[in-house]
Amino acid sequence: MTSRQARRRRALIWSISVVVSTAIATVTVHLLTGAPGTAWLAPVLDRLPRYLTPPYSAADLPPLTLTILAAVSLLIGVGCWVAGELRRRRDLRPLTPEETDARPAERPLDTLTAERGALLERMSTWGIVLGLLLAAGSLVYTDARSMQTPLEGQSPDRYGQAVAQLGSERIEVRLDAIDTLQRLAQDSPRDRVMTVDVMAAYVREHDSMSPARQLGRPATDVQMALTVLGSVYDAPNTGLGHDWVCGCNLARIRVPGADLSGLNLGTAILTRADLSGAHLSGANLAHTDLSGSDLRKAYLDSADLGHAILFMADLSEADLNGADLSGVDLFEADLRKADLSWANLSGVDLFNADLREADLRDVNLNGASLRGADLREADLRKASLRGADLKGTNLKGADLTGADLTGANLNAARTDDDTKLPAGAPGT
Repeated sequence: MTSRQARRRRALIWSISVVVSTAIATVTVHLLTGAPGTAWLAPVLDRLPRYLTPPYSAADLPPLTLTILAAVSLLIGVGCWVAGELRRRRDLRPLTPEETDARPAERPLDTLTAERGALLERMSTWGIVLGLLLAAGSLVYTDARSMQTPLEGQSPDRYGQAVAQLGSERIEVRLDAIDTLQRLAQDSPRDRVMTVDVMAAYVREHDSMSPARQLGRPATDVQMALTVLGSVYDAPNTGLGHDWVCGCNLARIRVPGADLSGLNLGTAILTRADLSGAHLSGANLAHTDLSGSDLRKAYLDSADLGHAILFMADLSEADLNGADLSGVDLFEADLRKADLSWANLSGVDLFNADLREADLRDVNLNGASLRGADLREADLRKASLRGADLKGTNLKGADLTGADLTGANLNAARTDDDTKLPAGAPGT
């Protein structure tokens, strides 16, 4: 074979390889993405195992990967075997004068044939062995998953039994039912939303029946249901995290003294709820509707209340130390004697809010609207009020020592002899 013929053969082989690789890549992308235009593959897909057909779940990826690798390894092994057979037959046939001249004189034909054959044989053997091992691993994984199918199939029965047990008169039966529903919600996305709805309905129906209300805390079963509502979306291995939160309807529930610390209740509806004395430290209440709710003496320190609705809520004597209240609607809210030190209230609407004797030390009120707010005897030392609107605010007896009032509007703000303003404060 001349050098020109060898180059042509190599160019042909590379061209075929590129075309085949492109075709395989195109089909793979269509399969993985479930792209339209694959209707012609329907008869094939119907005969494939479930984990090989789109769309794929996280549990399908391991056997899918093993199957693809096994197919590639087997193709390489079979390809090397075929190439070895073709080369062996070609090398054993009589050589033409041109091929004899092109063969290196210093290396015998038998030696060249043996070396090439041994290399292809090793590649063929390893490819086939690796492909078989990967295929076996895929089958083992699939069998293990299939053994779990009967257990997953029992989910509807377990769910129905647990819901039925919620009506039991024995509290231990109800607690076991709530625990079962929590585990089902963590294991099955299908049961997650239904469980949240059931738990919310359970709390709404059982809150006023709690024998522990006189002791300042909800009953054990109600408390457990609330914990499920606030934690089901943050369960391990759900892959949901804080992007999925409890948007349940808990309007008008009465659970004073409930422990909801650190729970995820973002976007929940808690209008006119009785949460007086409740423990909500570090809870996620972002975008939660708490309008008209009773949060007297509630513990909301370090809680995330960003953009929550607290319209006309009662937060008197509540602990909001270090809480994030940015963008919150506190229109006409009651914050008498509340602890708001170090809290973030930037851009908050506090129109006509009652902040008498509130602790607002080091609070961030930049850009907040405090028009008509009652700040009598409030402690605003070192508070940041840059660009805040304090027009018509009652500052009698308020202490603003060291406060930053840069750009603040103090027109018509009411002060008295006991009001302490920082040096250089804008005229009132």
